[in-house]
Amino acid sequence: MTRIGEPARPLWAEIDEGALAHNLAVARRLAGTRRLIASVKANGYGHGAVAMAQALSALGVDTLWTGSIDEALAIRAAGVQARILLFGGYLPAEIPELLRHGLTPTLYDRAGAEAVSAAATEPTAVYVKVDAGLGRLGVPVAEAEALIADIANLPHLHIEGIYSHLPFGDAAGRDWARERSAGFQSLLQRLAARGIRPPVTQVWASSGLLARMPDSCNAVCVGHLLYGLPTVSADVADAGDLRPLLTAIKSRLIHVAHRAAGGEAGSAGGYGARNARATGVIPLGLGDGMRNAAAGQTMSLIVGGKRAPVLGVSLEHTTLDLTDIDAQVGDEVVIVGRSNGLATDFDDLARWFGCGKLEALMTFSKRLSQTT
Repeated sequence: MTRIGEPARPLWAEIDEGALAHNLAVARRLAGTRRLIASVKANGYGHGAVAMAQALSALGVDTLWTGSIDEALAIRAAGVQARILLFGGYLPAEIPELLRHGLTPTLYDRAGAEAVSAAATEPTAVYVKVDAGLGRLGVPVAEAEALIADIANLPHLHIEGIYSHLPFGDAAGRDWARERSAGFQSLLQRLAARGIRPPVTQVWASSGLLARMPDSCNAVCVGHLLYGLPTVSADVADAGDLRPLLTAIKSRLIHVAHRAAGGEAGSAGGYGARNARATGVIPLGLGDGMRNAAAGQTMSLIVGGKRAPVLGVSLEHTTLDLTDIDAQVGDEVVIVGRSNGLATDFDDLARWFGCGKLEALMTFSKRLSQTT
């Protein structure tokens, strides 16, 4: 990993530039002959949608998927020529605008299909999402055959793809997903009998790939796996070959204060030094995604190769207990990463914050400068 400069505000994330290529190779091996579509949704899973789109395109990925029109337009403005598919997240009235930018919409109702048909002047590719059991976005599988047949007859529409999404994390979820996928496969067979055979069909994403689920579709959509984020438990699949892209989040001390033993600073609200003889401050606060520890948790960051307990988090700052740590302004502080044999990872943050690992990662999304 290389470092390129440092931001004016000393708060940054470090990205392993080789991890994406490594994880993509793993995904391609697991996908086999199936077409691989890369998901860059949610700001590239917190790693930067534009940066990830550029890197994936350079690695030969020709189709990207995102749920945000703004991110899709930013990717296109950055010069990425890969095909951009949209998961959803827009109203029918907005469809003409996204078509003008060459984006491919997902449909799951007649209103959206009619909006495409009315706006298009020539055959326009669309994707249809089927809800095979997740209960989120998509036309319910029981209603999908009729709707898709209806859409197929609208002028200026070409159904390029039909897909679903059945994520899971454990053995029970795997069994549920296998059962639900059978209903989706049956739908595709019934549509084929009607003469509707889209060139792209997809049901499995990272979980299905890692678990090597049986598949009659010709495409997979991969997100978590690309970013080194395992989605299944060890009893379902071994994800040990994946490498995390985000290897560290770091800052530097902007202030160090010393006070007499027993002297306590703070407010009646509980934010204070708690008898710390030395304190330090870093420019990382609630506005950057940092949180105070959940009830029953104690949180610490790494300074000078030692654990520095977190005393409190405010809107723009985190205050640390530097007692017994020889530190000065400018010293590096590790929020996530390794130093002198100590390590903090997103599992630790998730436990301290009282949330899931992906939530802990996403809380910093779009808030940190990045170095590679």
